[in-house]
Amino acid sequence: PGAKIELSTRSGLDDDPNTYWRHTFRGDEKTRFDEGGKPLTLETYDQLDRGQRAGITHDTANWDFWSSPFEFAVGSDQVQVDRPRRFVQVRANFSSTAEVSGHLEHVQFAVSEPPVASQAMAEIVPVSARAGEETEFTFKLLPRLRSGDLGFDTIEMQTPDSASVLSVRVGGMDRADFAVTRRDGDGFEVRIPRIDVQRTGELVEVVFRTKIYKYGTVFAGRIFDSERPHEVRQRVTEGDADRLSDGNALRVELIDVTRETIGALRVSPAVFTPNGDGINDEVRIEGDLLNLFGDVPVTIDLYDLAGRKLGELFRGTATSGRISASWNGRDVRGELFPPGSYILNLGVETDRGKETRRRVISLAY
Repeated sequence: PGAKIELSTRSGLDDDPNTYWRHTFRGDEKTRFDEGGKPLTLETYDQLDRGQRAGITHDTANWDFWSSPFEFAVGSDQVQVDRPRRFVQVRANFSSTAEVSGHLEHVQFAVSEPPVASQAMAEIVPVSARAGEETEFTFKLLPRLRSGDLGFDTIEMQTPDSASVLSVRVGGMDRADFAVTRRDGDGFEVRIPRIDVQRTGELVEVVFRTKIYKYGTVFAGRIFDSERPHEVRQRVTEGDADRLSDGNALRVELIDVTRETIGALRVSPAVFTPNGDGINDEVRIEGDLLNLFGDVPVTIDLYDLAGRKLGELFRGTATSGRISASWNGRDVRGELFPPGSYILNLGVETDRGKETRRRVISLAY
């Protein structure tokens, strides 16, 4: 406790993430080339006279920016690259105190060579939707494979809520031979007919329904071969996968950006019977949190009909998305509440104040 190590990466197409500039002494003009017309390198930049050196900047054409710090709760994380790259840099930031410090022993990478596909361009349509409303989306993927590429038969989609896959098309033809192999609150995986070099350039479309909760929701995707589970899953590249559609991004905006932070609040069942028979023994509460950027304080409290607070079912932080809790009809001592009606109060605190939403539930036994 007190010490922290944050690891970030960036990837590129060449062995230098920097661009070097030279003064031409024609006004404020600067150039990336030496007097012989060749691109400046670190070596040739250092050979310039001090007055000729015009600075060093990040090579945005060939290198990504630094990623967010990795989450190593399970011991590993995915390098955030959107296409095959040959070069990767790692940055370690150490935070320590007078009493404790961090120690980095080693960093290990898993790579796939050759890649799953030389290019996997993808987009999502529609590009806008209403917050908290189930919407039908189409994920469009245009793979480009070369001889030797691994190929793939599975698409992994990251969604802000659970999704239902409706159909799959390959090369414009509906396919009935697809299978959803994973579906949860974080997304899904769908098995499709194998895509290899013989099917390069065929548009793959996955139609699904889900909800978004905030402005600028990104539907990230990865492709992989289910028969090679130890190979790295390749992230798709955002871009124009289908020239006939309007979108060329994986980001979806909100149609109506409101100041409301709580959408639907659902309780099921409205009347529950905690008598131990395994049927309706608890009530489940689900709320949709909208337009939140970052974690904010959230509470789910229990009141009687006179407005007296009886307890807390949830107290913590949450961001845009679905929040859920359950109640078995008992207090903190494990004793059942008396039969009757109670009020559930969902509260969200933001810099604009506190917003609440209430529902009445009934306990019977």
